[in-house]
This record gives sequence, structure tokens and C-alpha cells, in this order.
Amino acid sequence: MGFELSVVAAIFFLTAMVLGSFSYSMLTTSNEIVSDASEEQYKIQNAKLKTNIEVEDAIAGNYSGTYNLTVTLSNIGSESVYFDELNVLVDGNLEPYTYSDIAATWTPAETRNLTIAGLSGTGTHRVKVVTRNGVSAYSSYTV
Repeated sequence: MGFELSVVAAIFFLTAMVLGSFSYSMLTTSNEIVSDASEEQYKIQNAKLKTNIEVEDAIAGNYSGTYNLTVTLSNIGSESVYFDELNVLVDGNLEPYTYSDIAATWTPAETRNLTIAGLSGTGTHRVKVVTRNGVSAYSSYTV
């Protein structure tokens, strides 16, 4: 009976050691994943805080059923923005745009123009420009 008790105790001890080592490795891996995600979240929030744009002007071209809208934007933040990754909405509709600048990187204190072609409708409209990290600027214009 003493030998059987010793074997059972040894099996329980080995099982506890194996489970403990698995638990430790899983907790360590989970902690690393959470730490990496927290660092990435900090980087995203920091970039968002440093990003700021302003719509200086929105000018509609000559109206003949459709018109082109030229929007003048300034990067007034301290973070560079990728000009080709902007989302432009006119009256809530996502619109494709073109820009004439060669470089897609839009540095701070720089002003750029973009053009939205083929818009229609008269009256007052609203244009919204959104960067890839969610910072936006609004303006209204009249056709």
C-alpha cells in the first residue's frame, strides 16, 4: 500500500509540473501579445493626435449639368499624411478624386489641391476629407 501511494503521489506531482509549465508558457505568450497590441495602440493614438488637416477652400467649377470641385487642403498637424489614402465625401457619398502632385506624402505646413470630377446638383453642398487614421475636416460650398 505504501508503494502505491508513492506512485500516485509521483503521478500527481508530474501532472502538476507539466500543467504548471504549460500554464506558464501560455500566460507568457498571452502577455507578450497584449503588450505588443498595447504598443501598437499607443502608436496609432499618437499619430492621430499629431494629425490635423484643414479645408481652406472648396470651389465648384462651371456648372453645365455636372461640375468639378477643387478642394484646397492644409496639413496643419505635425504628422505626415499620405495624400493618396484620403477619403473624400461629398454630401455623404464617397467620391474618387485626383491630385496633380507627384509625391503622395503630404508633409506638415504644406497645402495641396484635389479635384473631384463629375459632381451634379445645385445649391449648398458639404465636403468632408478624412485621413487614414480618422482625422477629418469639413467645408460647405455652393453651386
